[in-house]
Amino acid sequence: MNHENRAYPETYINRLNSLIDSRFSHLCSIQKNFRLSLQGISRLVMLDRYSQKDKELKSLQIGDVVLTTIKYDPKFPSKGIGKIVDKFTDNSIVFWVIEIEAEFENNIDPNLLYQKNGPRQIIKQTFEIEKPLELFWEQIAWRVGNAIAKPEENNDLKAKYSSEFEKQIREFKIIPAGRILYGAGSGSNVTFFNCYVMPYIKDSIKGIIGEHEAQVAEIMRRGGGVGSNGSTLRPKGFFAKNVQGKSSGAISWLNHLSSLTNLIEQGGSRRGAQMIMLADWHPDIVEFVVSKIQNPDVLLLLLKNTKDELIKREINNKLEKKGESYHVRDPDFLTGANISICISDKFMEAVKNDQEWDLVFPDLDNYSEKEQEIYDQEWHQIGDAYEWERKNKLPIKKCYTIRAQELWNLIISCATYSAEPGIFFLDRANYFTNARGYNQKVVATNPCGEQPLPPYSVCNLSAINLVSFVNKENSEILWNELKETVKICIRFQDNVIDTTYYFLKENTEQAKGERRIGMGVMGLHDFLIYAGYKYGSSEANLIVDKLFETICLTAYETSIELAKEKGPFPFLIDKDVFVENSGFIQTLPIDIQDKIKKHGLRNSHLLTVAPTGSTGTLVGVSTGLEPYFAFSHYRSGRLGKWIKVDYPIVNEWLKYHPEYNSDKLPNIFVSTMELTPEEHVNTQCIIQRWIDSSISKTVNAPKGYSIEQVKEIYKMLYEKGAKGGTVYVDGSRDFQVLSLEKNDNCFEDLKNEDKCHTCGEGKLVLANGCYTCNNCQLQDKCDI
Repeated sequence: MNHENRAYPETYINRLNSLIDSRFSHLCSIQKNFRLSLQGISRLVMLDRYSQKDKELKSLQIGDVVLTTIKYDPKFPSKGIGKIVDKFTDNSIVFWVIEIEAEFENNIDPNLLYQKNGPRQIIKQTFEIEKPLELFWEQIAWRVGNAIAKPEENNDLKAKYSSEFEKQIREFKIIPAGRILYGAGSGSNVTFFNCYVMPYIKDSIKGIIGEHEAQVAEIMRRGGGVGSNGSTLRPKGFFAKNVQGKSSGAISWLNHLSSLTNLIEQGGSRRGAQMIMLADWHPDIVEFVVSKIQNPDVLLLLLKNTKDELIKREINNKLEKKGESYHVRDPDFLTGANISICISDKFMEAVKNDQEWDLVFPDLDNYSEKEQEIYDQEWHQIGDAYEWERKNKLPIKKCYTIRAQELWNLIISCATYSAEPGIFFLDRANYFTNARGYNQKVVATNPCGEQPLPPYSVCNLSAINLVSFVNKENSEILWNELKETVKICIRFQDNVIDTTYYFLKENTEQAKGERRIGMGVMGLHDFLIYAGYKYGSSEANLIVDKLFETICLTAYETSIELAKEKGPFPFLIDKDVFVENSGFIQTLPIDIQDKIKKHGLRNSHLLTVAPTGSTGTLVGVSTGLEPYFAFSHYRSGRLGKWIKVDYPIVNEWLKYHPEYNSDKLPNIFVSTMELTPEEHVNTQCIIQRWIDSSISKTVNAPKGYSIEQVKEIYKMLYEKGAKGGTVYVDGSRDFQVLSLEKNDNCFEDLKNEDKCHTCGEGKLVLANGCYTCNNCQLQDKCDI
């Protein structure tokens, strides 16, 4: 395609190439065969998140293509693409005059307008301007492919895999995660790892602030997302001998940790991300569960429906009354992190049998000086109160006893009304992790939940774009092409480990010792549509099972071959023990187990399913394993609030099926909210069987879904083998990232919680411990 057909003038491309050659020679200059393959929000995501830029703006001049803020907002400032058409100086301030491209004009703040009339909206800016040097996807593919091929042994292999990697990325078959797309070949000291997990926190001021928070801040500053488990922090009211006072509790310190997220701009391209977890046995668990409820009506509803004194106390601590109205104290509490509960098999058994559940912690008040020393040295390495008692024979203190079902109901209730906390089945994750084979255990997950990791573990991510492996004309699945791409992707991600910048000694040792990678997918829904299957159907699930079996077994065969070529991961000392101790590897075919015992594995873990929110939007396919929320919707995030997204799949599919039109589509075009929660769960758990790490998946439920119904979803997730999950009831947050309309949620339905769920007419009256409808006289499930 000629330059003049690509929306960029020839003179501008020549000038940009001259700049790249003279000052940014590590980047790829624009070639005549490059084409503008990304449009709309996809192009905006590429230029904003992944394109290299002239950060100092020394080359900025009239005629340049730029990114700029077109509307200011504390949470969702809008960005747009434009061209500099003029500049002027006013009171010694330089203003750049920018003509905004037509598709972004509707989001412009009128206060930024410089010229209000004419065919284009023109704004003036003094700052908030970025000049991208990579305008084409091919430039990014070249930079990343070449950088990640450098660890290959000789020049021939470097050339071979540089070409292979570039081709797979250029053709949108392999989509590296954002950290790799942004950092590889950039010359910046940023990490290519998305996922980090810290060790258990040392229970001291120095351990929290001097060590843990300092390392979390450094990881986020370099571009990583971090998971922490706060279960080792002493509960509220425990004696702190060093200061002769009482502890403010684990949750107050975890809130302090979460505040780092909003202070740190990550690696030049995004805000930080954290996951914070707490164990189900921790005495501060109730405070943790209700910590992120920001709506007083929800708290009042929970208060009304509980008899437990601890729950009542923590809810009352969070509520304050001003006049006749209730408000939430500190509504920003813990908002800098996602939160999840580490759920044990023991707790789930107690829930099932309606048993009492003890909230416990090491009995510090009664430890001798010698026992206190043992606690200071070893507690943060164990992180489990019951294991602590068994291993060290030191007593634990029973701080409170609650009905397991009462705590479970509270967790589910908060998840129903705010989508948090999430649930992480820690025992299951530890049973199935390959890390058991080299004597390590999972502590927490990364912020999105797809990587359960031991202390200081890291993982780099990439996704196979599944839509590339089905013939759009005849719906044939291209199994052999898929296998070839999986093989290349495994090698690509293995090389990332030897290419990234390292900045913490502990992460370096863990990364190079485990050689853990997380290959995932995007475009599953597109794949099923082009193959002719309805997402969530029994027929689709059979294909999904075969699809992920193929990916899994190909990945493991590839890692075995890489182990023969380059050596197994260093933590693999005893191959037999490794195979026999991993619950996941025990599920693989015997021939693969035997090959691992003979040759080892290059990578301790290989598979995951990450959300791919930004990269999936860039490519224009469904993200991760999720179905489409809708085929046209509004998206809010880094690029602005309520950005219209129209996915290309409908029009693309109609090219091959002229018997249909956009008003008459088959049921394969099902959307997220048209699927039942059970269909979401079944798909997730079928895939989890073939994933050695975990899955980031939201089970969407329609507005009005009851707590009892949400409880059934989590029961299904546990019984069907998930390692965790998040249920999102439509409208349960005052703001959601994806929406069909430009409206915030307002929780108006909470005012009707006293109505009967059966007839919808009568009022519920509490009698003999149950709510009974005064209209139909039936006992309501009453949620709690």
